Amino acid sequence: MKGIVSKAAIAAAFLVFMTGAPLYARTSGTNHEAVLKANSVKESYRAKLRKDSLQNNGAAKAESSPSAWMTRVSANEVNMVTNTLERKPQGEIVMNGKKYFAEGTGYAFTISQNPSICFANDPLTNKKVNKAEAVIYADASGRVFYFESENTFKDFINLASEK
Repeated sequence: MKGIVSKAAIAAAFLVFMTGAPLYARTSGTNHEAVLKANSVKESYRAKLRKDSLQNNGAAKAESSPSAWMTRVSANEVNMVTNTLERKPQGEIVMNGKKYFAEGTGYAFTISQNPSICFANDPLTNKKVNKAEAVIYADASGRVFYFESENTFKDFINLASEK
């Protein structure tokens, strides 16, 4: 019996090593990491509402729709090195015919020396997406997420609204 359990544990560890995801994350039909990220977006939005309410003497307007938790943003207002919304135009950096954005020569140098910065993982599918081609959304804190498509964004935001 002990041998069977240890072989099962080794097989499960190998599966995690090969796929990068624990067995429960694949077999349950739910991407647990994506659910955690979606819930953090929801909590960031709630924190913003609390802050707004305090600043406006309790007169903050709450939007109940999950689509209000994130805002689609223009690529040129995103620092693609730090993955934050800057809310102002960033410097354009062209690599391999694609446009990336970050302000300052230090960030331009960083991108040129580390081309992997040009890619991010879609938070729902975990597929690698090129930041220059991605659908970009920011949460209430200014944290940026890169999606393959509008559909993956919608599916992602719906994760946080599910109970």
